[in-house]
Formats: sequence, C-alpha cells, structure tokens
Amino acid sequence: MATKRNPDVFDFTALKFEWPMPSFTNWAFAEREDRIEAKTVAGFQKMGTTMWSHAEKAFEEHMEFVSHRLHEDFECAKSLTQCVAPEQTLATLQDFYSKMATEYQEHFEQQASLFRDSFSQGAAAVEELNEAAMENVGELGKAAEETLEEMKPAKARSRGSSTAKTQK
Repeated sequence: MATKRNPDVFDFTALKFEWPMPSFTNWAFAEREDRIEAKTVAGFQKMGTTMWSHAEKAFEEHMEFVSHRLHEDFECAKSLTQCVAPEQTLATLQDFYSKMATEYQEHFEQQASLFRDSFSQGAAAVEELNEAAMENVGELGKAAEETLEEMKPAKARSRGSSTAKTQK
C-alpha cells in the first residue's frame, strides 16, 4: 500500500525534471514553419500534377488507340465480306494482322516512353521534396538552437536570484 513515505510504484510525481520551456515570443518557429509548409505543399502539388497529367495523357492515347483499332477491325470484317477468292481472303488477313502487330508495337513503345518520362519527372519531384525536407530539418534545428540560447539567460537569472536569496 502506498503512503507518503513509501510511494506507489507508478507514482512519478516524485520525479521532477526541468525541461527547457521555449518562449514562443520570438516567432522563430512560426516564420520557418510557414516557409516549410509552403515548400512541402508545393512539392506534393507538383508530384500530384505530374502524376495526373501523365495519367491523363496515357489514358487519352490509349483510348485513341483502342478507337482506331476497333475501326480497323470493322474495316477488316467489311473487306472480308467482299473477298471472292481464298487468296484474296488470305491477303486481306495477312495485311490486317501485320498492320495490327506493327500498331500494337508502336503503341506499346509510346506508352513505355510516356511511363519512363513520368517516372523520371516524378523522381525529380521526389528529389526536390527530399531537398526541401533536409532544408526543413536544418531550419528547425536552427530555431531550436535559437530557443535554447534564449533560454540560457533565463536560467542564469533564476540561478542568480536563488543564490542571492541564500546569501541574505
């Protein structure tokens, strides 16, 4: 059972730590925080804009390709109905499939190129965001150092007043 002389195991009131309390009158954190927030938000906006613009372009190109291929498929079916000899049918199908294979290959190369561009631009945006984060850490470190420097005279004054009381 806990008493005044024998405190409870989880009674931490007996432990008193003196933590340096920053004075928030110097606005050292506020100005830096505004700049940090602006850079960070701008970085994320740039990443989002890059991603959405490339996705939009990729989907637009793909839909154009699908529309074109569907039109070509119907044209092939229409031309097959007009074939009268097996040689004509084979020639039509051979032309259709070779053209189709070439178009699919070109479309895939365009999509892969767009993906590479998107990836490299996204990586550049991430790198900028990383640089902003490193700069933010440095700025916050400076603000913390300034606050600690500001706290030193206050500690010295409180020690000086306590020693003056003991000397009287």
